Amino acid sequence: MRAAAAAIALRSRRLRGHPGALAAAFAALLALACLLAIAAGAVAVPIAEIPRAIADATHPQHAVVAQIRLPRVLAGAAVGAALAVAGTLLQAAVRNPLADPGLLGVTAAAGAAGLVAIVLFPEWPALVPIVAFAGGLGAALLVLGFAYATTRPVGPLRLVLAGVALQSLFFAAIAVVTFLFADRAPAFAGFVVGSLSGTSWSDAAIVATATALGLALALGGARWLDLLLLDDASASSVGLSVRRARIAAASIGALLAAGAVSVAGLLSFVGLVVPNAVRIAAGPTHRALLPLAALAGATLLVLADSLARVAAAPLELPVGALLALLGAPYFLWLLARKVA
Repeated sequence: MRAAAAAIALRSRRLRGHPGALAAAFAALLALACLLAIAAGAVAVPIAEIPRAIADATHPQHAVVAQIRLPRVLAGAAVGAALAVAGTLLQAAVRNPLADPGLLGVTAAAGAAGLVAIVLFPEWPALVPIVAFAGGLGAALLVLGFAYATTRPVGPLRLVLAGVALQSLFFAAIAVVTFLFADRAPAFAGFVVGSLSGTSWSDAAIVATATALGLALALGGARWLDLLLLDDASASSVGLSVRRARIAAASIGALLAAGAVSVAGLLSFVGLVVPNAVRIAAGPTHRALLPLAALAGATLLVLADSLARVAAAPLELPVGALLALLGAPYFLWLLARKVA
C-alpha cells in the first residue's frame, strides 16, 4: 500500500499547486462572495453595515439580512460544497471524470424520493432528507451494479449513458408526481428547477449538518479514495476492498446529494464542473482535493444565486437554470475531450 500511495503522491506533486495557498485563496473568494450576496438585492445593504445588521435585526433593513439573506447564503454555500464533494466522490467511485450526482441519476433519484415523501408525509418534514438519501443511494448502487454486470471494460461514455437513462426514469417519476398533485405544482416548480428562494435557518441547518458529516467521512477515507484511482487489480493487490470502497464512496456521495436536494431541489453540474476544475490546480490527491472542492463549490453556488437574484430584478431567476447554462457547455467539452 505504501508503494501505491507513493506513486499517487509523486503524480500529485507533479500536477498540483500549493494546497495551503489555494485553500486560502478559495476561502477569501468564498468570504467575498458571501459578503456580496448579503449586500446585493432589492434592498441594498452596505457591506460595512452587515456586522451591525447581523447583531441587531430590529431595523427593517437589518431584518432582511438576518432573516432572509444570511440563511440563504449559508444554505447556498453548504449546498454548493455538498454537490462538489459528492461529485468528487462519485468520480473516484467509478473512476470517471464525467460522473456527477446529476449525470449518474443520483440527484434525480433523491429528488423523486423526496417529492414522494413530501406528498405522502407532509406532517413529517424530517423524513424528506432520509428518504432522499435512500433514493440517491439506490441510484448510485444501480450505476455501480451496471459497471460490475459485465466483464468487459466499462468506458466513460457507457457509464454516462447509464446515468442519463436513470436520470430520465426518475425525472419521469417527478413529472408523474407533479401531474397527480397539480394543486401543489407551484410549490414543486422551484424544487424541480433548483432554487434557494425561501430558504430558512432550519433548511440551512439541515444541509450544513449533512455537508459537514459527509465531508468528514470523505476526508477520513481520503487514502482509499486515492487508491481507487488505480486499476482494480493494483488497488486490490495493496489490500483495498475495491467493491466496498466504491459502495462507501457512493453512499457518502448520496448522503451529500440528498442533503443538497432536500433544500435546493435539482441543481445540476456543480458536481461535474468544480472537481474537474479544482483537480487541474490541486492534483488528484483527495486530502487536498476534497476541502478545495468544497470551498470552490460553495463559492460557485453563492455567486450563481446572487446573480440569479439581481440579473432580472425584481424578478428572481432559478439558480438551477444559470448553473445549467454554465455546466452544459463545459460537459460537452469534457465529453469530447475524454471520449475522443
